[in-house]
Amino acid sequence: MQQNGFVRPFGPGKATRGWIHPELALGFEVVASVPMDGSVDRDHILLIEDFAEGGGFAVIAVEDLIADRMGQYASGSAPEMLGQARALLALHPDADMHYLERRIREESMGDYGVEDIT
Repeated sequence: MQQNGFVRPFGPGKATRGWIHPELALGFEVVASVPMDGSVDRDHILLIEDFAEGGGFAVIAVEDLIADRMGQYASGSAPEMLGQARALLALHPDADMHYLERRIREESMGDYGVEDIT
């Protein structure tokens, strides 16, 4: 990652599992070797190969990002996540709504669905 210009954030309140690229204003966090504890459909994982010599990585779909935000919102400890979920959906109008509905229901223990973010 460092060879490609990414650096680890540092200082109070910074995620230590993440990487940022100062020039590109791009950041990401490596959360697990198994995306979303295995709840993501394999068909919805994008594999990026040959990004760097000998390496690749997987990216979860926007639907899974939205569902994750709704799970955090459902916990009651992160009310701002509802806004993030709505913003992500607004940026991706071509989202797979059937998959999104299922994933939101899974992440929120059935308390929320697509209708709560549209």
